Amino acid sequence: MAKRKPLKPYRTTTDPWSSETLTGGVTRITFKLHLWVFVSSDWHWDSTHCDRERLAHDLGLAKKHHAAVLSLGDGFDAMGGKFDPRSTKHSIRPELQTDDYFDACVTQCAEWLKPYKESLALITPGNHESAVRKRQETCLTTRLVERLKMAGSPVRQGGYSGWVLFRSVNTTRTTTHSMYYHHGFGGGSPVTAGVGNYHHYMAQVDADVIVAGHIHQRTFVEASRQRISGHGIVRIKPLHLVRSASYKQECLTDGWAVEKGMGPRPLGGWWMLLEQDSHANECHIRASFHDAPFDLKSR
Repeated sequence: MAKRKPLKPYRTTTDPWSSETLTGGVTRITFKLHLWVFVSSDWHWDSTHCDRERLAHDLGLAKKHHAAVLSLGDGFDAMGGKFDPRSTKHSIRPELQTDDYFDACVTQCAEWLKPYKESLALITPGNHESAVRKRQETCLTTRLVERLKMAGSPVRQGGYSGWVLFRSVNTTRTTTHSMYYHHGFGGGSPVTAGVGNYHHYMAQVDADVIVAGHIHQRTFVEASRQRISGHGIVRIKPLHLVRSASYKQECLTDGWAVEKGMGPRPLGGWWMLLEQDSHANECHIRASFHDAPFDLKSR
């Protein structure tokens, strides 16, 4: 048998990771030995209820730790349009109360995100963006990604659901870790906090990580599955079920959420650490989830 040649050192176009769009709604993110990934959703950036200070803090951490940022739907609130039955004046920021409301949302958000442009890996639409596309025939996610890419960001656009394939490459090993994401559906039971919805996803896809947002809850469940290799070796593999929360806190005094009986919601996303774990006969990516990133050199 011919001896396998070692792989050439892989250099990402953006240190320490690079992104590319594959067919079938797949975004591939390539890194070397380890990578922080900030998994987030439901920023509702243009809402008066958005905690922009907290969002800026988290994006600043992503920049500091060279993390890849995923924004998985409802980056915009976008309910201030004249034909939106949900529109209320008090929820529209003064600087966005213009005749070109949707253009202003995109322009101002792109400018606000410029300090973090190199950290943005994937932005996808949620139900708020799809509602605008249905009524106004424009996609705010597409417009935002276009502006960020013109500013030099490596950001990619995905669909309401899709895949992220993380690929770890060094001189001798290449391995992958799959994430399936779906912005989410349903209202989120106050008892289960949406955990039951994962049975729906698990019946349809086979992934290492399944992520959803939408209901403004923050949960993490680690399950396990048996998987068999082509050589007949059985392994117990972890399956991470992740629910990203929001940056919109509207359940305080009055409004739609209060009238519907929705209580306060947790804020923020999850920090996923991916590390290539190599042994003599196999190589895989180990994933762990954290409330905040830390310096890997300090371990």
